[in-house]
Amino acid sequence: MRNLANFLVHLFNRDGEPDRTYLSVIHDRCLFCEEPISDSPSYLTYRVCPFCRFHYTVTARQRIELLTDQGTFKESYKYVSSVEPLSFSRRSRYKKFLTQDQDRTGLTEAAVAGRCRIGDTEAMLVVLDFGFMGGTMGSVVGEKVSMAFESAARRGLPVVAVVSGGGVRIQEGVLSLMQMAKTVTAANRLRDAEVPFIVVLANPSTGQAYASFANLADVILAEPGSLIGLSPLRTLREVSKMPLPLDAHTAEAHVGHGLLDNVVDRENLQPRIASLLQILTAQKQGKFNHKHLLKVEPEECADIEPWEAVTAARNSERPQAGAYFRSILDPFIELRGDRLNSDDRSVVAGVGFLEGEPVAVIGQQRRPLAEGERYHVFPDGLRKAQRVIDLASRFKLPLVTLIDTQGADPGLEAEEQGIGNAIAMTLSSMLNVPTPVVSVVIGEGGSEGALALGLSDRILMQQYAIYSPISVNRTLGAGHHDHMLDREAAEALMLTARDCLELGIADQIVPEPKGGAHVDPREASAALQAAILTNLAQLSRLSQGKLLKKRYQKFRRMGEGSGHSQEAMNREVELLMSISSGDAPAERPSRRQKRKDRPEEPAEAQVSSDD
Repeated sequence: MRNLANFLVHLFNRDGEPDRTYLSVIHDRCLFCEEPISDSPSYLTYRVCPFCRFHYTVTARQRIELLTDQGTFKESYKYVSSVEPLSFSRRSRYKKFLTQDQDRTGLTEAAVAGRCRIGDTEAMLVVLDFGFMGGTMGSVVGEKVSMAFESAARRGLPVVAVVSGGGVRIQEGVLSLMQMAKTVTAANRLRDAEVPFIVVLANPSTGQAYASFANLADVILAEPGSLIGLSPLRTLREVSKMPLPLDAHTAEAHVGHGLLDNVVDRENLQPRIASLLQILTAQKQGKFNHKHLLKVEPEECADIEPWEAVTAARNSERPQAGAYFRSILDPFIELRGDRLNSDDRSVVAGVGFLEGEPVAVIGQQRRPLAEGERYHVFPDGLRKAQRVIDLASRFKLPLVTLIDTQGADPGLEAEEQGIGNAIAMTLSSMLNVPTPVVSVVIGEGGSEGALALGLSDRILMQQYAIYSPISVNRTLGAGHHDHMLDREAAEALMLTARDCLELGIADQIVPEPKGGAHVDPREASAALQAAILTNLAQLSRLSQGKLLKKRYQKFRRMGEGSGHSQEAMNREVELLMSISSGDAPAERPSRRQKRKDRPEEPAEAQVSSDD
């Protein structure tokens, strides 16, 4: 990694100008690992070393050829140029530089823009060419980028922008700085028009482009090893009092800090962008077709004893949200980071196709922990979730959330980072999604952390899942070491899927293999997929207004006049009082025992089919 950082510095000469000598050369051996690459298809086609995967800089024309469907690119604003370059600088070498780069690259400026098709989706493509004056943001570059954004907003076309360079063009003085304001103004039009905006950060991506329109994209991807940041790496080294980390200012470091959605190898970049465009534009292109979605009648599931449910829900081998997403979505494209400073891996989120239907998904995911540790929801994970909720709302994607957490992190650090605000904002965002929302409790549903992603049109629970009003570890396994008392607490306090169904909290129980989902993850995944598809099909028949109204009424009336609710609250109060006094909870018939004692009744449909 240190060799890579040193190599990136040498992309620029002593005057700070891009060193173009290596850009136009076909190398016999990789400059980084020194392996022979001149005959490699990966190098000749993609300019990627097949051994170390180092990504060489490519020209704007090469970018266009690699990303667009063959023969579909039609350039716009090709002959837009500055009226008089010398008006920006008294130094005659600026005009000389412009002329030299125009002759060498065949471009009129560092930006190339035009309409094209990517994976059969029409889009506006904007590419900054590092080989033309380092891809710097002169007045013409800012104007071409802005015109492309405004044209895309008018036509309702998604935008894909590839940034390579993007620093200040010092020869144009403060007018170069103003291009940030110009491009941001135009980028806001894209958001107002609700058209997708995808950015690819290539090597290097620094300065004004990075700190303006590039960071306003809905999805930000980067190529491996790319130098990324506001300041050049050389400047960062000069001002730093300590030696920089080996991966400082790289794409990989930015993903770890939650500033990018993913790092994508150049050979996989075109299909990844094509899939994203298909998903994010499906609503505008009328590609939703809910008629083919499964309509499966819910199965009658056997009652699970509370302690058995607790044990199964906590099983370390129980399938997690990421595994379910990879199983039921094709493809599943993960979107990472809160765009502030971190990427909480206890929340996994993204977009994908569910049986051909584009959806947005968010899942709480248990991380491998040491014995006795807990898995909780953190503020940065909820902020990541809010990003995907916003995507679902703006691009009219159905939203699926998978819930599995012991609750919100109770530590001081979470409080200082605003865990309360993060929960409240997530709850509010969930209620306002204008598309069908289905939530599934796939493990433990613990208190506020679970509820944050549970305000949905349909709340499903896997057969062995549990839903609790307080964090599990505040009672079970924490203050008590008596195994029998743990069982009593589970009976009195923990809510199984059947309990939640009777309370009106859950709408459907999703069957699992006997013993739990970990016994046969494939069977569990198939049942989960069928249940989600069925509920999305039913909800898709509702208008946006009716959907939001019914969601409001669902939670506004939650618990009103319910005997089960009153009983649950009474039992919880009794349990907590007995724990505080050191006494065992009083014996009384459980809801489960009452169900066993009452006569058989015809099973009622758990999900209304005429919603």
